[in-house]
Order: sequence, then C-alpha cells, then structure tokens
Amino acid sequence: MTLPEATPNANRVPRIVVVGAGAAGLAAAWALAVRGRDDNRIRVLEASDRIGGRMFCEETEGFHVYGGASVIHESFASTRELARGLDVELRPGPRKKGGQSYAGGRFWGAYVGGSLKQTLATLQTMLFSPRYTLAGNWELLRLFAMLRERSKDLDFEDHTRMLDLDTPESFAEFARANSFSRYLRQAGELDLNCFAAGSSDQVGAAYGMALLWLWTINPATRTCLPRQGIGALAKALGDACAGFVRTSMPVERIVLEDGAVRGVVTASGEEIEADAVICATTASTAARIVPELPAEIRAVLEGVRYSACCNVAFGLDSNILAEGSHAGLFPPGSPTFLTMVTNLGATTPDAAPPDKTLVHALVIGEQAKALFAVDDDEIARRVIEELRRFFPAMPERPLFARVYRWPEALCLAPGGMLRAVHDMRPRLSNCARGLFLAGHYTGLPSLNAAIKSGVEAARESLSHASGSEAQGRRVDSRRRAHAAARNHALEP
Repeated sequence: MTLPEATPNANRVPRIVVVGAGAAGLAAAWALAVRGRDDNRIRVLEASDRIGGRMFCEETEGFHVYGGASVIHESFASTRELARGLDVELRPGPRKKGGQSYAGGRFWGAYVGGSLKQTLATLQTMLFSPRYTLAGNWELLRLFAMLRERSKDLDFEDHTRMLDLDTPESFAEFARANSFSRYLRQAGELDLNCFAAGSSDQVGAAYGMALLWLWTINPATRTCLPRQGIGALAKALGDACAGFVRTSMPVERIVLEDGAVRGVVTASGEEIEADAVICATTASTAARIVPELPAEIRAVLEGVRYSACCNVAFGLDSNILAEGSHAGLFPPGSPTFLTMVTNLGATTPDAAPPDKTLVHALVIGEQAKALFAVDDDEIARRVIEELRRFFPAMPERPLFARVYRWPEALCLAPGGMLRAVHDMRPRLSNCARGLFLAGHYTGLPSLNAAIKSGVEAARESLSHASGSEAQGRRVDSRRRAHAAARNHALEP
C-alpha cells in the first residue's frame, strides 16, 4: 500500500502519529500536547483495548491493581518531572523494608531499619540460612566496592556514562570471570529474577551491574510512589491524553518512501498520513511494522530480548506474609513455579481499602509461558493452590483475582545491546527521516527509560515536523512566485 502523494500547503498543520499507548507513547502524546500541538493533529494508535502498557492499572472494589510496573526509583528524573507536570504527588517509599526468601524448607527473613527482633532475624539469616556463606558475603562486599566506584555512572536517567561497561558478556559470565559466582547463587540471581524477570545468563553484564546497584546493593537507594500506587500516575497520564488515543487500532505498517516517513496503515486498511511517526512499541514490533528499515537497523532491533512474566493480583481481607515483610522470594531451584509474592498494601497502603490488602504473585520465564497456555481462571486456580502451600493464611477464595500476561515483559538488555541501540539511533535519522523510536529498550531498561524516550521523541518529531512545515511554506511560496511571474509575462 502507498499513501497519496503529499502536497505542500502553507495552511496545513503537520500531523504526528504515535504508535503504541504504553508509558512511552502516552508520555510522547502528553509532551506534544504540552508543547502546544493541536490535539486534532495528534493520533495515538493502540493495538490493545487498554492503555498504559506495563504501567496499566485498574480499579476494582476499591483496590488499585497494577498490571506491571509498581515502583519509582529516586533516580527516575524524567518520571518525577512527568508526575510534577500532571500534579501527581509522589511520596517517599518506606525506609523500613523487609522480605523473606525460601531455603531449606522454610523462609528466612532479612530486614532494613526494622525492630531489634527483625535485626536479630536478619543476623540469623546471614549466619545460618543454607543460601548464605561467608565466601558469598565476602564476594558481595567486593562487588559493592567495585560498583561504588562507578556509582555516579550507574543511573536510570542517563546511562551513556556506563556504555563502556556494556561488553558482549552476560552477567553470569561477568560473575564467573570476577569470582562473584557464590554471591550470584546466594542473592544476585534471585535479585535479577525479581527486577528483570530473567536470569543472569540472559541479562547483560552492564545492565546486571546497574540493576543490582540501583535496586539492592546500594544501601542509600530510595523509592517513591503516589499514595494510591503507580496507578495514580498512569490514570493522570491517560486522562491527559484521552482526547487523541484510539484503542483496538493495531498498526500493520509504518510507511517509508524515499527514506522518509509518509504515514501508517492500520490492520483494518486505514491509511493515515503523517509528517512524523513515533514508534513507541517493543523493539520486535518496531522491526515488524517498519519493513523498509535497512538491515543494520533491523538487526539491532531484532537483537533486543525480552523476558516473559505472568503477574497475578489478589484482593484479600488480610496479609498472608510475615509481619513486617513486603515480599516472599523463591530462589531458583525452589520447589515451586513462583518467583516472588509481594504485599503492595505494605508499601502503598492506599492501594487497598482500609483493613484489606493487595497481594501479587509473579511467575517468570518458561513457567510463565506454560501458564499462558491456559485461561485466566485456571491460572488463578493454580497460583492460589501454590500460594496455599507456602502461605497458610492464603484463602481458597480471594475477594478477586486479576491475571496479567506479559509475553514481552521487560527488556533483558543482553550484552552489547545498550551500546548497539545507542549507536543505532543517529543512523536511523539518516535512513528514516521523520521516524522516531521510543520505549524502555532505548535506555537503561525501566519505566523511566520509556517515559524519557517518549518525551524526547516528541521534541524531535516536533522539530522535524516544523522543518517540514517550513519547507512546505517555502515550496508553496516559490510556486506562487513562479505563477505570478508567468501571469505577469502573459499580460499585454
């Protein structure tokens, strides 16, 4: 399919199409609107019947249930700026944190800033848990010292200072080469399971170092959230963009002709002209819907890898985890398909009604893919049955259950990907003028990378569209001048 030939018109306002209404796409649409772009010239096309992507949240029975992302790191500068722009107040996360990990047939607690009893429980875990060894603890101290030296470079907002760390090796290979394997078995592997929904063999060394430092190893790490959880930010962003979002509108193709974007074609065959297109999808979708991309660009996009995740949320009358614990963790090799069980009510009390709580069960990798083969009711039944094995307080019939399937959950940033994507983006502007990529794979993979890339793509698309508009006015002016000269020459 080809779109009709574009005709320069001085009175025409350039149209910008955003493909995808996840965090990146909505951030781009919001930034376009804030910068004064006529809402009638913005189109956001979302393939599914809901917006928000991994930031999706729904309200049910007074609960604010999130489908994916659940917390904002203090270094999410672009996310915090977006929240300010939407008048969404962010509150610091709790300083007292605790979790329990399963080993040797029981849970072992680890707490930060807790009571004397919890401090003693943490000490007991470090000394007697089958997972912890003196050698592993020593390796943790060595890794801490190594990462502290690069702490200013390990940043969710600007990952370019750590690109020298992005070698082709995986974090598992990095750990073996630097004698961190005991620490990896002790804690690192489980942390990567929880924060990337992947394994150390899948996650690149640079990304693994950043994740571990920013989320777990650095004791100064802080988080923040709206009172009702991340859903408050997702709702405010969705409301701000509601006027120009069309759901259930999958894009089949982004049209490039002569090295420039011309518009999009939807799955229903509708052709939409555009002066600029922001592709705010996963990298794999971008590679599929822009078939004219050069081979070297396509190779980078196809090299991006994602984890699979199934997130199951339950509304409950009471907490099922140990007192003071916000998570129950299951290291690789545990006798269950569960990876993590979190009590959102412990970190964001307003996410649940008074005297209620909200529990999420996370299943990753091949175990998640196995669950995708059955319907939501069966997934909920299996997860409830598994939870009851380890948490006796889990009721057989929760207040409700919600199942969220993410075949492409989180970008794993395999070794070399951060550098490859960073180097690809300038080349894209030379071979696909007016096409801009956004998504969490374009930076250090995170909600913040998605939002930052969306805002940046909006700014770049406006600059491109304004240039196209000015060029159109110049062409139109020259045509009028030529026509006037011809008319003058024909005058008697």
